[in-house]
Amino acid sequence: MANPIQKQFGDVVINAFADFARSDLKSPEDYRDNDFAFVDDRKLRENLAEVFYGVRWIYKLGLALLTKNAERAAHVRAQIVDYASVVEALLSYCIGHAIEYGHTTGTGFNFDDPVSRKKPIKWIKTNPEPQLRKRSLWWLVKVSREFGIISHQLETEVDWLRKQRNTVHLRQRSSLGRTAYLNQSKRAFDACIMTIQATRRWKRNR
Repeated sequence: MANPIQKQFGDVVINAFADFARSDLKSPEDYRDNDFAFVDDRKLRENLAEVFYGVRWIYKLGLALLTKNAERAAHVRAQIVDYASVVEALLSYCIGHAIEYGHTTGTGFNFDDPVSRKKPIKWIKTNPEPQLRKRSLWWLVKVSREFGIISHQLETEVDWLRKQRNTVHLRQRSSLGRTAYLNQSKRAFDACIMTIQATRRWKRNR
């Protein structure tokens, strides 16, 4: 059992790590009221802000702890999963808005496979959410591109993020070096930021 001095020292160290992880980060409320202000659904807006704040906190914590090998791989995976979740939610939200308010482009969104145009979807245009919940990130990316929500360049980056999320890559990530850790984290972060910016621009005009 730790004595009072050990406990006090441990608390100081833990608080130092926590303070570093929080430094230079906006609060969840700031993300909610600024970065995600264009999302009309308040609950979704709050969830997006919390997840985005959390993934940035995880990144900073990884730097503070100087994680390596398996720990570093775990940090990267957690970031990729959360960034992909934010991207997925934003694309789904914008597609739902497009279907409900008549801002659709093309016909791909009417099919479970928007590329081959197979398996028609029966949309309830006044409530597209139930069907949208069944769609994969791959589908969301393809339809978002057709709707003009994202560019071709962003489609490539989000598709990379999707593949990274869906594949464990255990052998590759178990030996992930510091440079690769920073590069993968940055690429995932950039894909998420670009998606936030793209969906905000698209929604602003609709």
